Amino acid sequence: MSTFFKIFACPVAAIVLALSACGLFEHPEQRVVITVGTQHITVKELKRDLRRVALDTEVMVEGQEHPMETLVKKMTDYYLILGYGKQQGIKVSDDELEAAVKDIKKDYSEKDFQETLLQGYIDFEEWKESFRSRLLMKKIMEKVLEGVQPVSFDEIKGYYQDNQDEFTHPAMVRFRQIMTHTRAEAESILSRIRSGEEMGQLVQKYGPPGVPGAEEGVWIEKGDLEESMEKALFSLPVGKISEVVETPYGFHIFQVMERKAEGLKSLPEAMKEIEAKLFYAKEDAFYNNWLKNLRESTPVKINHKVLESLELG
Repeated sequence: MSTFFKIFACPVAAIVLALSACGLFEHPEQRVVITVGTQHITVKELKRDLRRVALDTEVMVEGQEHPMETLVKKMTDYYLILGYGKQQGIKVSDDELEAAVKDIKKDYSEKDFQETLLQGYIDFEEWKESFRSRLLMKKIMEKVLEGVQPVSFDEIKGYYQDNQDEFTHPAMVRFRQIMTHTRAEAESILSRIRSGEEMGQLVQKYGPPGVPGAEEGVWIEKGDLEESMEKALFSLPVGKISEVVETPYGFHIFQVMERKAEGLKSLPEAMKEIEAKLFYAKEDAFYNNWLKNLRESTPVKINHKVLESLELG
């Protein structure tokens, strides 16, 4: 989820329902509710955009003491960002939209795609325009976040030195395995390995499904595996092929390829993790400061009469 959508996520879906009950959408559709800079947002437009935001974000309902105030703040930010995008000439062309829709639909049959929309009671054209808004917001945020400075080596090193408790790890092994549903099949494969067949090639055929690079082995920390698997792996010498091991998942043949004692990750081992963490922190700080400046530099007017009548309703 993008920085904007992570920050924007709020109980919009519940608010849409609450506002319908309170009477927002019973007001004349052309009444201006919010003015942001030169944008005048009417009841009709707010209603439409609330639906779009509810479709575009994984919004949860709960615990807002003043839902109307929350709604106004969040929607105001939404319009501020769209206004910035307009000033910068950022758009989503019809060709870009069609290409993005096509990319999504390639993972569905036409029937499944339509059924997915129907489950949410969403008209295709409404969903498509909502999707255009999401693409536009993504393009705007990509433009904004171009200003985030990369994380330097000195910052990574400093974080590592100041937070070494984050980088301690228990004993670890890198291992590969063959897994079958019957002991007889596992014993047959073990005999083939002992007769000279290459374990790595057999792992490609009999290894657990959905594990990329399984023949090269995967790292696991002590404490993360089922007890019978862990006991076998952490007692097995590096390079040795295990006997058939029965676990709740089936019958296994293990090979430990590398072992690390309990200890501290080295700086090179921790670098990517630290860089990602520091960059996300920079990104959020940059975004929050940028949005603060945008709020301060753009006049906003709220039609409080409409909002007060909604709250009283």
